[in-house]
Amino acid sequence: MPDYEQILGGEEQLPAEDQCNPRRRKTASPPEVGLLVTPEPHHHLDRLVLHRETREDLAAALRSVALAESMEAVWKLSTIRPMKGRCVLNFYGPPGTGKTRAALGVARELGKPLYQVDYSGIVSKYLGDTAKHIVLAFRQAKDAEAVLFFDEADSMLSRRVPAGESCSTSINQNRNVLMQEIDRFGGVVVMTTNLFGNYDEAMLRRIARHVEFKLPDTGMREEILRRHLPNPKRVPENLRSVAIAAEGLSGGDLLNVCVNAMEAGSMDADPQKWRVTEALLLAEVRRVMSSKEAHAGRKSTINLN
Repeated sequence: MPDYEQILGGEEQLPAEDQCNPRRRKTASPPEVGLLVTPEPHHHLDRLVLHRETREDLAAALRSVALAESMEAVWKLSTIRPMKGRCVLNFYGPPGTGKTRAALGVARELGKPLYQVDYSGIVSKYLGDTAKHIVLAFRQAKDAEAVLFFDEADSMLSRRVPAGESCSTSINQNRNVLMQEIDRFGGVVVMTTNLFGNYDEAMLRRIARHVEFKLPDTGMREEILRRHLPNPKRVPENLRSVAIAAEGLSGGDLLNVCVNAMEAGSMDADPQKWRVTEALLLAEVRRVMSSKEAHAGRKSTINLN
């Protein structure tokens, strides 16, 4: 564990009610800036239903990590890259398509824990502390020999704020510190985003491989439904019609469909009569679709205003 006082550079810091209003305070104890997660057997990548291209890209990324030492010996990559052994992966695509689960799967394949950065612990209202928390997160991930994971990374690595806007200097400095730490990190970094276009261009140059996670097709939806309904004796034998009706839903959406249908099918006082029917599944599909359409309509109204 790094010395937090050394990272902060002393006991007295210059804080603010927000990042633009200075006030004095003393340094607190080291904040919780991340969570160390040990991948479990069910996080294996083979448990994910993915498009072929996505699975191939993940396999290629893992292969590049496994061959890092051999690649260095033959090609001397450290002479042209900032940090020997560093590998930055960007998983992008709609919500619920398996990006976070894939990050756990990558860590499991590498035999490492996953260090998930906690933005609520990273971001501080005190001037300078956010940058120091970023440094602390990287040091803790390094000490744990973990895969460093930034979920929804565009929130930390979005385009720079134009000079003159409120707190632009502080925000842009935090971006720079984060990218400098990535340059110094000698391990695997996985980032996920639903908004690929929001990344700062300087960050894009640091990413070794972009892996796209797309919404499942009909066959994939059918397989996801089957995996999320683990008692085959109590569910419809044919889930094709439900999979067709669920066009546009993600794997995360289908998980909710299945859990809600199982709850709806478990209302009888006698558990022996609990069943998930096609009608229950279709009703939950319609409910999820309706909520997503309502959310999309609300976002459109907000944007217009």
